[in-house]
Amino acid sequence: SKVVADDSKVREALKNMGINIAEVDLNKSSIDGLYEVSQGVRVFYITEDGKYLTIGNIIDLTTGKNLTQLSQNKIRKELYDQIPLSSMIIYPAEGKTKRTIAIFTDIDCPYCRKMHLEIPALNTAGVEVRYLAYPRSGVGRASYVKMVSAWCAENPAEAMDQLMLTGKIAEQTCKNPVRDHLKLVQKFGVNGTPNIITDQGEMFPGYLPAKDLLKELRIN
Repeated sequence: SKVVADDSKVREALKNMGINIAEVDLNKSSIDGLYEVSQGVRVFYITEDGKYLTIGNIIDLTTGKNLTQLSQNKIRKELYDQIPLSSMIIYPAEGKTKRTIAIFTDIDCPYCRKMHLEIPALNTAGVEVRYLAYPRSGVGRASYVKMVSAWCAENPAEAMDQLMLTGKIAEQTCKNPVRDHLKLVQKFGVNGTPNIITDQGEMFPGYLPAKDLLKELRIN
């Protein structure tokens, strides 16, 4: 949707809030007199006269669609498409790849280990699984060191299997993307592990059994 000429009051309101216009996307929303402002995955709305700001989901009652969520999905999809494939640990689909998903994972999170066990079923159904590192205890801590070691292993996918199973790994270091992945956490609006992002930008926080996830991905 195009910004019409009269967004001046909205811009003024944003400026008064201390928001840098260059860092946000400003578009007319589907609702008359309401502008959608997106700052990363954070989406909010301002009235055309610049007087009111509202935060929350806008639902189209005719279609039942969550318009706010669709905007956020679009932003996440753009981010998803920009992640270098070489920076992720990849478990390829068997046969034809029907969908791809990325999972923010932490080696010391029990539900991440549980989610890891779902990967074979996802692969069999045609889903490629890509891992992003989110060691929540932070840079330099034990989880971080283990995850760096997995990314630096000769066969990262095998090393990750072993790590998820036993919690043990031979310590290694190399040029790795773990810090870059930690920066992505904020960009995607992730606040826990495991956290699933689909190739369409949908986000599913928490553990999801393969059969439920396949339903969400519309794969029978």
